[in-house]
Amino acid sequence: MKPRAPVNLQALQSVLGSGLIWLAVAFLLVMMLAFSTIRIGAVSGEQVGILLDRISGDIEVIDQSGKKIYNGLLSDFYVLDKTLQTLEMTEVKGRGDRAGKDDLKIKTKDGSDVYVDLKVQYKIDSTMAREVITTSGTGDHYKKKWARDYTRTVSRNFLGELTTEEFYDSSKRDARLVLARTEVNEKLQPFGIRIDSIVIPKRPHFYEDYEAMIKKKKLADQAVLEEQSKAMAAKQRQQTMIVEETNRKNVAVEEYKGEMQRKVIAARAEAERTTKEADAYYEQVTVAASAKLYQMEKAAEGTLAQRSAEAEGIQAMNKALEGEGGHNMVMLEYAKKLNGMKILGKPFTVQGHIERFEHLKGPASTGRE
Repeated sequence: MKPRAPVNLQALQSVLGSGLIWLAVAFLLVMMLAFSTIRIGAVSGEQVGILLDRISGDIEVIDQSGKKIYNGLLSDFYVLDKTLQTLEMTEVKGRGDRAGKDDLKIKTKDGSDVYVDLKVQYKIDSTMAREVITTSGTGDHYKKKWARDYTRTVSRNFLGELTTEEFYDSSKRDARLVLARTEVNEKLQPFGIRIDSIVIPKRPHFYEDYEAMIKKKKLADQAVLEEQSKAMAAKQRQQTMIVEETNRKNVAVEEYKGEMQRKVIAARAEAERTTKEADAYYEQVTVAASAKLYQMEKAAEGTLAQRSAEAEGIQAMNKALEGEGGHNMVMLEYAKKLNGMKILGKPFTVQGHIERFEHLKGPASTGRE
């Protein structure tokens, strides 16, 4: 067995020392490269963050506010505004979405040109931030491509269905813009954009000649309104007079009714008083008549009793006279009658029948039965 050769420690140290230096240099370069590509993205509460992987194409949506660290060499970071945004398209230069004149030209149904300012309010759906990036690209392309250009085109189409005269009516313009907004939202929904409102902020303007015609028409309309107002005022005065006269009539009727009611009450009271007086008189007369009747009944009863007694006496006398005593009394009465009488004449017989004589005071007279 051969003995192992002794290790040259100095040579080994020389070799290892040079390798460590290069390794350190490489590590330092890697760290420098890493630090140079590291980026920090910030997302506020009004934004939604998008982290795009350049190699795989994956998209990470960051919907919470905070900081996001990423490699700028391998990824891209974007933020989208998720608040309500406004686009103003106006004829005033330097004011709206563009620096130059940017109002909307409308060709009306009857061929006139009308110029209007347009104000659009919109926002993105933060839950569809991925669709916004994939369909519209990065940056604010969604503003230009959809919120501005598409809304502008659809609004022009719907407003162009009005005539020039109808265009001057704000209610009809607003109705067409509501329809335009509905159609825009139906079309933009897959792209994560929603239009909240489309309005015309100020009065549209026409050609000068048509403006002059409109002013004349407004003056004529104003005159018509004034006449209508006068007619309405006259009608109102007429209604007021009718109401006043009606009220007077009602008051007079009510007063007459009250007077008649008082007279009815007085007549009823007088009738009741008369009735009571008549009832009292009736009671008085009835009581007096009853008393008189009672008195007469009692007098009649007394007379009847008296006459009955007299009749009974006469009847008793008749019964007494029916016998011999009665004949005697008759004879007695005849005797009383004949007492002191003078009888003059001579008896004679003419025939065989009964003769009678009668004595009268004065010359003697005879008769025959």
